[in-house]
Amino acid sequence: MTRPAAPVRRMLGRTGRTVFPVGLGAMPLSMGGRPDEAAAVATLHAAFDAGIDFVDTANVYCAGDDEIGHNERLIAKALSSWPGETITVAAKGGVDRRIRRVDASPWFLRQSCTDSLRALGCEAIFLYQLHAPDAEIPFEDSIGELARLQEEGKIAHIGLCNVSVAHLHAAQRIVRIESVQNACNPLDPEDYENGMLSACQDQGVSFVPHSVIGGAHHHHALARHPVLVDLAAKYRTTPYAVVIAWHLAQSDCVIPIPGASKPQTAAASASAASLYLEDDDIAAVSALSRAEESVGAAG
Repeated sequence: MTRPAAPVRRMLGRTGRTVFPVGLGAMPLSMGGRPDEAAAVATLHAAFDAGIDFVDTANVYCAGDDEIGHNERLIAKALSSWPGETITVAAKGGVDRRIRRVDASPWFLRQSCTDSLRALGCEAIFLYQLHAPDAEIPFEDSIGELARLQEEGKIAHIGLCNVSVAHLHAAQRIVRIESVQNACNPLDPEDYENGMLSACQDQGVSFVPHSVIGGAHHHHALARHPVLVDLAAKYRTTPYAVVIAWHLAQSDCVIPIPGASKPQTAAASASAASLYLEDDDIAAVSALSRAEESVGAAG
């Protein structure tokens, strides 16, 4: 297969902005077991140095109810001491950490957006995402409020998280959606198979998988999986980089956002943008979920 000399930047929806193929999920920098502030800023700078210029955050990425916005403030601090090119930040609203549930009511979304603007220290958030649909609020009401925030200039572009294909279609009837962020990995590849990816491709929407390496429950198992260990040896890289490259091979509209809490992890994730897997190896990684299902059925 033809391999470009350098990673090809990917369009972020129809925003007109391109980003490095691999983004950074900043959540681990603010949750329990997080690094100290200096190490967290060093991790963000390492990601930027490696070429990553798309960072995902949320107001509820924090270790306690009294520090809502911790991750956003951390990113703002890292950006204030970063001399390089523009970094695109994607934020989220619609989860009330204090009561431990989704709240995508218009009032709460507006308040969350206002608080995020303050924490990030900006006049407008480039990509603001609904964190999740609210079963107690009409979906159209939530999207309508995001559209109003966009009209007011508080956010430039709108994305969705943790949604179905039906949600995407419903939202697109109200306002232009630029991204969908759902959990997706080799052990849970549903959105690559259920029509979500093809819907994003058809509508010019970026698909931004989170829990890229398997999430909190599966990332250690994936790192030790013999198929991935063998592929990592073949390509002289890590199993994690193989998985990120597998995501990138699904479609040009895919922008994975692996997390990192150490500078070396962020740099390693970025290196996957230059890793081009052979077709048989892509298929081997795609088969992991079916193999797991077979083992489960046999058990």
